[in-house]
Amino acid sequence: MKKVKRDYRSRRRKLRWKIALPLLVLMILISYVFVTLLTPHKVVVITPKYPVCDYNLSKAQTALKTQTYTDTVNLSQHLYYGETLNIYNEPFGLAKIDPFVGKTVILRNLCDGSELVYMLESSIDRQIPLDTIPKGFYEVFVIENLVKMRLVAPKVFYDEFYTIRRHDGLGSEVEVVADQDLIESPYADRPIFDKNYVFIQVTDKEVPPAIYDVVIDPSRNQYEGDGLVTKDVNVANALVNSAELLKTKLEAYGLKVFVTRGNELIDRWGLSGRMAKIYNVKAKYYIALDMNSSASGIDKGARIIYSHYSSNRFATAVFDAYLKMNTLTIYGSGSKGNKPGIIAGKVLNLMDTNTDVRETGGLILGAARYSEVAAANASFALNNPYGVQSILLDLLFISNAHDFTLYTTQHDALINNIAEGFASYLQLKKVNP
Repeated sequence: MKKVKRDYRSRRRKLRWKIALPLLVLMILISYVFVTLLTPHKVVVITPKYPVCDYNLSKAQTALKTQTYTDTVNLSQHLYYGETLNIYNEPFGLAKIDPFVGKTVILRNLCDGSELVYMLESSIDRQIPLDTIPKGFYEVFVIENLVKMRLVAPKVFYDEFYTIRRHDGLGSEVEVVADQDLIESPYADRPIFDKNYVFIQVTDKEVPPAIYDVVIDPSRNQYEGDGLVTKDVNVANALVNSAELLKTKLEAYGLKVFVTRGNELIDRWGLSGRMAKIYNVKAKYYIALDMNSSASGIDKGARIIYSHYSSNRFATAVFDAYLKMNTLTIYGSGSKGNKPGIIAGKVLNLMDTNTDVRETGGLILGAARYSEVAAANASFALNNPYGVQSILLDLLFISNAHDFTLYTTQHDALINNIAEGFASYLQLKKVNP
């Protein structure tokens, strides 16, 4: 019987492939995992065209597409005074009591669900305080007849606003927006919203260098002969010295401060005047400094004037601090509801008669409307929605012997008290105490 010779080499090859093939597959898998770990896959995060909290587009769409309401109320107009946002259900008018006055506003933060509640007052510095709103993305509601009404606007708008520098040079960027197409819609045939819902977005941000926090305006030198020289003191120049010193004191709190003039002649009016400068730097607070004089020499003391349409809180805080100089007296009786020396502005044709206070207030105080002279500011002030919160501080009577001595010997202490009152009112701390 013939023996069949087996091919052991073929068998060995088959055995090797049975072992090698799984090993090869295993090595490929190990290599793939190794490469994947070293070069992880980048997940593309699509952000919405308008930032909403820290959400990506999908999460923002999910959060916002449910924010539609049947109970809505119209925002006809909105204006600013200092760091206060004023909202109107009807077109704004001086001395007009808007239907929103006396109602409650609720800001609901979509980022964490928290709510802020405010009562809308008639005073233009007592509505929505933008400087106290924590960062977030807020819906705006107005309570009417116990019903929570969502605030909507008839047209699209985007406002940008910066609060003053408070924390290491940082302020808040506040955006007040209304746009039914605020972010990309998840729907093919319509925007994300059915109406222009109003939102307030607040983020911590460095205030741009071109924007100032406070303006100090040394009065006088508006025309030739406006200097007023008393006892060899040129009052116009002395007021510049006071303004520069106050600037230094306020800068210690981290504020950016602008002084309207040096010793040059410069009036209030026109594109080259001091009011144009004030609007250009976009400050939130304005302090005008002046001194009184009397032929009799008997009159003495200080007083402060604020707008008829604002509350007395800012003026009172500054004046109370200024009066810490015990030998400083008060001039005048003050106005109704105020301490002596604290005066709410008088009005004529519904406008503040004090020029400094009125002309820095923009639309909300009727700037550029009072007279033909004031109309020179119309191009930048007439319809300006950003009014500066203003006070006029008459430091003392330079013609009085007591006040003259006080000013010339206690100047630093007087100005320091003003700065401390301002800082206390705004809850500011010195940057380098």
